[in-house]
Amino acid sequence: MKKLIFIFAFLFLSGCATDNPPQIIGMPRLHGGFLQDTISENLPEEVGPVAYTVWYKRGVQAELYEPLDGAYIGAWLAPENTIRVFEYESGKRHAVYVSEVFLGDEIDISWLLHCIASLATPMFVVHPPNNPELDDIPIGDLILHLAKRLGSFNLPMFVAFMPEHDLMPAEYSLLFRSSRNAFRAHAPMAAFVWVAPEHTATPQSAFYPGHASVDWVALPLLANWSSDYYFTDVLSMFENFYNAFHEYKPVMVFPFGVSHFTLGDYNYRLNPAADEISRLFNEFKNFPRLGMIIYADAFTILRGFSDDFSVSREPVLINAYAEAISSRHFLSSLERYVDKSTRWARSAYKGYFWEGRIYISQNTLENELTISVPRQTIEINENNFVDSRRISGISINICHNSKVIFVENTP
Repeated sequence: MKKLIFIFAFLFLSGCATDNPPQIIGMPRLHGGFLQDTISENLPEEVGPVAYTVWYKRGVQAELYEPLDGAYIGAWLAPENTIRVFEYESGKRHAVYVSEVFLGDEIDISWLLHCIASLATPMFVVHPPNNPELDDIPIGDLILHLAKRLGSFNLPMFVAFMPEHDLMPAEYSLLFRSSRNAFRAHAPMAAFVWVAPEHTATPQSAFYPGHASVDWVALPLLANWSSDYYFTDVLSMFENFYNAFHEYKPVMVFPFGVSHFTLGDYNYRLNPAADEISRLFNEFKNFPRLGMIIYADAFTILRGFSDDFSVSREPVLINAYAEAISSRHFLSSLERYVDKSTRWARSAYKGYFWEGRIYISQNTLENELTISVPRQTIEINENNFVDSRRISGISINICHNSKVIFVENTP
């Protein structure tokens, strides 16, 4: 069996302003209070059109444990690293911790009790059976036993079902769907997670079991060093995956890691790794439906990897990680009951700010907001855009500091 590496959203919007007098219309909430808008005194120096990220509001069906705002933080720890020590070092309680279980094996009760004592939610990575004595037992029976066992704890949990396997697409999809049904019946508090085998996966991919059987989708992101000694561009990989799935499901990065040592050249790169951790966590805030990030602290050379992705072994890295997750955007506890019908989504198309005017992509208007486009458009970087002043039926807010445009339909 080939082992696969496992590999909102909020910006802190100080200095956000509208093009006209400030008006907060549907701006994202920051944990109980609306963001206050102020006129920015430092507008971007214009040497041409400046690209902005566009967020728009749309109806959405919230999935099990999906947070209203922000993203849960979690960790996958090595057995020798306890939850208590890791949270002391990182300076923050984590919402989720990860444990592995092979079908047919017993649950690690000691770990589960530590998880409960830390007020954290368990996430189980389910692997195919690896005990030869179980070869004669149908895999469906093993799955049913696991569902009943996990259901007996009566706890919220996440189940990442068989991220590694040697099944054909049709076999895997059928097994995933039947397993989801077993858990619905016997462990209804378990959210089922589909881990993509590659970043190019889409809802049309052969291995994807379908929206009805999946609660969350996950993409492994392990940033290692390329041959020219730069980090692999995991953000671009994630952005493509996110754009493919976020309209349908909440997205998690699982697991996430940044390499600081590789056997390729036996060099430590602690400061570049610390900077990359900070940069990526900051960038993750730009994806409104990225609901969970689980750091792979267990992924070290000792586990058989050629790179070391851990943060807890080096003070420089744990300090950088602690600073990166200190933002209130990153959540320490599970939201069990979220009632919402609309939320912010990240547009697949950029907007522009140019000569004091806001320009919205024709694609955003037609494909995402489904509103009519004025006849007069302007071409920017070979794509058609509309001056926002010519668009009726929408409200627009802009944050120059974070380069974000908020677009919302008005009644």
